Amino acid sequence: MAVVEYMFNIDDKGKRYIPGFIDNRGHWYDSATETYVGWIKDSRDFYVPDSITVLSKEDLVQRQLTAHAASPMMNMGNPDSEPTAMTDAEVRTMVEAWYDSFVVENS
Repeated sequence: MAVVEYMFNIDDKGKRYIPGFIDNRGHWYDSATETYVGWIKDSRDFYVPDSITVLSKEDLVQRQLTAHAASPMMNMGNPDSEPTAMTDAEVRTMVEAWYDSFVVENS
């Protein structure tokens, strides 16, 4: 399948768990929506809900730019200086590179 956005499920005892159909999981937590980014394999023999959100590269960039606007990602830079907020361009470059690497790693 592809890069997806997902939420935890809850069992009948109230315990939260990661849906079993999410393969590579736990990336890019968004506290505003309580969602994560993960991967679903193309080849599978199990059900995946039709409501799952598939993320293109640009979808992920926009998701992270929205999160960045609410809570800026920091550029750690030089260990001798204070961290500074990343620019939107830096966030875009970082997320695009991560997406490409993630797709290659999981394809």
